[in-house]
This record gives sequence, structure tokens and C-alpha cells, in this order.
Amino acid sequence: MKKLLLVVHRPMLIAVLGVISGLSAASIGQEPQEDERLAQLLNKARAYCLKLEKAALDFTCLEKIEERTYRLPEMQPDAVVDSPGAGGGRVGYSYPTPRQPYYSHRYVYDYQFVRKSDKKTERRTLIEEDGRKVKEENAQLTTEAIRVENALFGPIGLLWEQWQVLHDYRIVDEESQGGKKVLIIDAVPKPSLKGPHCFGRVWVREDDGSIIKIAWDQSSVGNFQAILQTAKRLKAEPELTSVTEYGQEKNGIRFPSKDTTEEAYLKSGKKYVQSLTTILYKDYKFFTVQTEVAFR
Repeated sequence: MKKLLLVVHRPMLIAVLGVISGLSAASIGQEPQEDERLAQLLNKARAYCLKLEKAALDFTCLEKIEERTYRLPEMQPDAVVDSPGAGGGRVGYSYPTPRQPYYSHRYVYDYQFVRKSDKKTERRTLIEEDGRKVKEENAQLTTEAIRVENALFGPIGLLWEQWQVLHDYRIVDEESQGGKKVLIIDAVPKPSLKGPHCFGRVWVREDDGSIIKIAWDQSSVGNFQAILQTAKRLKAEPELTSVTEYGQEKNGIRFPSKDTTEEAYLKSGKKYVQSLTTILYKDYKFFTVQTEVAFR
């Protein structure tokens, strides 16, 4: 069976030149008061992304990955066949959603990331595989279904100054987290932005512009065409959900805490999960997070 590997870049960092322009209420379809609130939020988010992009970083964490892949039934329209002994009557057959994965693995990596000036290095040591202690230095990610890259820098491709001019933004909701107001905005690329690019819905703290969570639009995930082909074969609708959470904060920078990607297909009111990959980023150890002021 051919396996699908989605390589999820968070984000694809390419050089784009542009000058941020003022956002008008007409351009984003919101009331003037909401437009001003959005403009202030985008200014803060732009400053936050600049701080993230320029920060000197040296940290380690545990990267705990669990992935499960399930067998999909061939979800053709309910099979209708002649029913023996029923006078030529016809009966439909349904396909239950499988409960047990045919592929399930857990990996734990000791992940190190160092960036100073323009020099960046990252290194993984595989220390556990399916509950078995190992030690494989300079290890490569061995996931079968999903590979997430650059999770830390996901906000930059959506909200940094050089990218804001290439997106349209709209406030869709707000909520409170830890006593802080968080605005939920949709970021959609303008037609002028060509080539593959991850985008989606973003949870942004209103007080400092830091990013709490990003729910990536399924059509922007790498290799989504393969999912569309599978959906067409199954005569179903694709439902790919991919969410990155930034629950760890140090010195004004938010670091990934969890990344979840589920590949599923909808048919006749039922949801059929093909794969589920969960990544937990835990036990951070910070040696340097230097923005305006360094700490050790």
C-alpha cells in the first residue's frame, strides 16, 4: 500500500520584498472600529514576528511523536447487490470505521536548536522508540504520514511585515486565555502570492501580538493534492486538520507545545480517519533566548 507523507513546513520562508500598507475597512469587509482594532493587532504581531526572526536562540526539548494510521474502507456508495434467497431483493452494505490502527509508532527525540546571527543548527537524538530505550545521534525524523518542520517559526510566514502585505486579514472571534484577551483572525493569501504557502486561522494575544495557536488551512498543507486524489477515489470529502499550539513562553517568545494533524474523509455523515499524528514538545531547557536583553 502506498503511504502518504505530508511534509508540513511552518512556514516556507522565502524572500519577499514589500512595504506594509494601511488596511481599509473596505479591503477586509469590517466596520471602521474593528478595522482599527485589527490594524493595531497586526502592528503588534509584526513586531513580535520581527523579535522572533531576529532572536538568538539556544535551547533543547523533548519531541514526543505518536502516529497512528488506519485502514480505510473503499467508501464507494453503499454497495447494493442481489440478496440471495430474498426474491431478488437488494440490500445495502456499510463499512464501519476501523478502531485499531494497522500502523502505530511512538518516538522520543532529544531536540536541540541553536541560532546565532545568520547561523542555524538543529540536531535530533532518538532516545526512545515504541517504549524501547535507544540512542541514535543525528537522527532523522522517521514518521510515516506527517513530517512537521519549522514549527517554531510558523507565525512569521503569516504575520511578519514582509508577509502582511501579501495577506488579507479578518477578525472572526475573540476569547480569553489566562486572563488575556485573544483575537482570532483569518489570514488568507492575496492572489499575488504565488506558489505553495501555509496559511490559516491564528489566535493572537491582543496585548503583545504574540501567537497562541495556528489552525492551518488544509489546502495549504504540502502534498494536499494527494489527499484530494484519495478523496476522489473514495467519493468522499477530505478533512485535514492541522493545528500548532504555542504554549511555552520564555523572554517574550512563545515556543511550540503541541502539533496535531489528522487526515480524515467524510462520507454519508460519517468520518473516516486515515492518520493521526501528535507531537508534544516538552521539558524545554533554555540556554539563550536573546531578543533585546539576554538571559542565561
